[in-house]
Amino acid sequence: MNLLRLPAGTLVLAVLAASCTHDARRLIGPDRGPSFSGVASNSQGSGWTDADDYVIEYAGSGAQVAAAVAAAGGHVVRIHPEVNVATVDGLSAAGAAQLARAPTVRSVTRDVLMQFVPSVESAHFQLAVDPGVAAVSPATTLDPSRAVGFQQLQWNMRAIHANQAWPTGIQGQGARVAILDTGIDDTHPELTGCVDRTLSTAIVRNQNAAADGFPPWGDDNLHGTLVASQICTNALVLASIAPQAKLIAVKVLSKTGSGTFGGIIRGVLYAANLRVNVINMSLAAYVPRNEDRLGRLNALLAKVDNYAASKGVLVVAAVGNEGVNLDSDRNMIVIPAQSGSTMGISATGPIGQANFDQLAVYSNFGRSGAAVAAPGGNFLPDGNVATVRDFVAGPCSRQTLDPRFADCRSELSYVFAVGTSAAAPHAAGVAALISSRFGNGLTAGQLRTRLEQSADDLGKPGVDLFYSHGRINAFRAVTQ
Repeated sequence: MNLLRLPAGTLVLAVLAASCTHDARRLIGPDRGPSFSGVASNSQGSGWTDADDYVIEYAGSGAQVAAAVAAAGGHVVRIHPEVNVATVDGLSAAGAAQLARAPTVRSVTRDVLMQFVPSVESAHFQLAVDPGVAAVSPATTLDPSRAVGFQQLQWNMRAIHANQAWPTGIQGQGARVAILDTGIDDTHPELTGCVDRTLSTAIVRNQNAAADGFPPWGDDNLHGTLVASQICTNALVLASIAPQAKLIAVKVLSKTGSGTFGGIIRGVLYAANLRVNVINMSLAAYVPRNEDRLGRLNALLAKVDNYAASKGVLVVAAVGNEGVNLDSDRNMIVIPAQSGSTMGISATGPIGQANFDQLAVYSNFGRSGAAVAAPGGNFLPDGNVATVRDFVAGPCSRQTLDPRFADCRSELSYVFAVGTSAAAPHAAGVAALISSRFGNGLTAGQLRTRLEQSADDLGKPGVDLFYSHGRINAFRAVTQ
């Protein structure tokens, strides 16, 4: 196993457990959050271990490749004929070598199990028990700013002018956003009705007991639920960017936040073939550019991302948290932000609730990786936290299996987070607004162009090193 630092898509979490019986004005987070020392690093990358499966690229028919796999002693798990990629298990090393020599096979690569979001064990947590939230009811969809915590907690929505966009009436109607992540907990009242339960699916199954009644695509981690809530909520405690968009959960990561390239490839293809408007991947791996196996797997992922674009699907992804200039980093690459036509998103955030548009100290940057910037939260350069309100807030999954988050299973609970993983869904949410504005018929390229052109030009005029095309602006996106 390659033991390397924190993964590129790190979200560091602090819990807010909210009772439904107290004064809503007390809904504030603790003044200090978790320690972030060592989160930013330009010398480390994401760790991985060997997976059991192989990912192959082939030519010819599915029947031909299945025969070649069987002759090599393997078994085809899934064939993706639209991109001539298949996942295979049961191969020995000798069998893999034999399969690679088959005339219908172009490449055979052993898959890897990679930590695409941080394990709960690798993060630091601070619990704020029962800060007090009054009994709440859904805000009108025309005014998400009525959410109880909007004014106190959601600097991020104000920074992108979402509160100016909502009154236009364009709130993501008809847009569909696939969330490839650890799942979504739509049993949380904040997310009930946001998720298309019929189309949601699990590549990696939810590990909660079936008796709990949770779906296989539910979030047994924490990550995917917070990510999803930036796009759609019921505005009970927190507002969202596109509250009338529909989310599709595609669970590609386990309860620990790990997954395989084969699983992510399958998830992207599933969403692309549904012809969703946007795919959000708040996951990232910072890996050696010249590592042969990862290079081959990334090439296949890039092929799949390009296929999604050909179906009209904009793919956005977190650009990573190593704090590096990706334009000058010749040794490492961020996957999937730098895969194919994927649109990478960097992070901005305040320190001490000031300077809301500064590039986050941990965020990767550079025009080769980030297309636009979006709120992801921030902390001090020395790794300390000025206030947890500099983070991004979201509901806590009631399906989490971590015992340290037991309060999330029994109460109306929320989390604060920081990372480019939090930034990506802000861009996906604004893309959903743009899609809705134009009848959900734009191509991926058109969506991307409008997202870039409507961004606020920060830093040096034009496309610059730190903000690329700028920080996203929801109001300009629906009006210009």
